[in-house]
Amino acid sequence: MLSLHLQPCKFLHSAISGCSLHTKQINMQTTKNETITKRLSFYKENGLWYADLPLFLELGLGTKANLLMVDGSDTFLDLLSQNGTYVTVFVSTQTFAGHEIKLEKIKIGLNQDLLDKIGHAPVDYGAYYNVSKYKNKSFQHTLWLCPVTEYVFEGNYPSSIFLKKLYQR
Repeated sequence: MLSLHLQPCKFLHSAISGCSLHTKQINMQTTKNETITKRLSFYKENGLWYADLPLFLELGLGTKANLLMVDGSDTFLDLLSQNGTYVTVFVSTQTFAGHEIKLEKIKIGLNQDLLDKIGHAPVDYGAYYNVSKYKNKSFQHTLWLCPVTEYVFEGNYPSSIFLKKLYQR
């Protein structure tokens, strides 16, 4: 299994690269064949969930508002954390022994009214995923992932994401 390190995504805004969050076309390829594995953490602050990606912020790729977890991602993190305020997961683009959760990409899109209401950073797209497996049982939950997902997964929205919860509080 090939494990890759976090690198700035070519689709994300960066003062260094001059790219924009808004450059990806809806019909563009959104999957790669490489296996990408990472350990990710999320925290809840003032009732809102955020991805814990300090390097994303340090590199100037976006603001804290880009890291908001909304539109089903927030309620899924409530479930994973058992209504706590912090959760860490291991994620992979390929199935692995012990994974408990499977997300399958449904479509590219977004709920602009919801993003505006919550205060998410401006984006032109995101991807909806169906949680089809949770704790090794069939499960149905739809969640949205913003373009920061492309930073995490090296420039793409994977067709499937496999997770295992490592820690919660």
